Amino acid sequence: MTITAAQRAMTGWLGLLARGGVLQDGAGAKAVASFVVGEERVGELAAWFGTQDVEAARRERRAAVELCIWMAHADREVSPEERLLLRQLVARSGLDEDTQDELVHAVHHPAPIDRIEQRLTHPVLRELMLALAWELAMADGRIDGAELALYTSLADRFGIDPERATEIRGALDEQIV
Repeated sequence: MTITAAQRAMTGWLGLLARGGVLQDGAGAKAVASFVVGEERVGELAAWFGTQDVEAARRERRAAVELCIWMAHADREVSPEERLLLRQLVARSGLDEDTQDELVHAVHHPAPIDRIEQRLTHPVLRELMLALAWELAMADGRIDGAELALYTSLADRFGIDPERATEIRGALDEQIV
């Protein structure tokens, strides 16, 4: 099986999410964090995760994975390879087995993205997840209107001003080109 752009995007972000504290292990995949939020802010996020109680960390991790699932579904076309990568993301999340089972089910049937802004609370994590959403949208080589609408909606829900959301998109567009 050849590695697709979507697989490269997911693999890169797996490493970033691990370093940021969203995932349990640190599989050293390339990270784009240095030009999205900067290494210092990624360190700030990891330190913040270290101070959170188990339930808060679980909430943030689950919401991050759910957001990945939602973005993969935004254009209504999720390839078998993308589904496999999402299941791998779930498996590496460090969440308990029951939660992982729920998330694997959500890979095929995503739950509503209700209150995502209340479950992803750290500003750095919000920016990173917005960047991930955009990279996932670009993974198939085209931006669908539904993907752009979801990106814009997420930025608004996360309290990220339109200029910063444009900067995040621009940083990723520049990296891909």
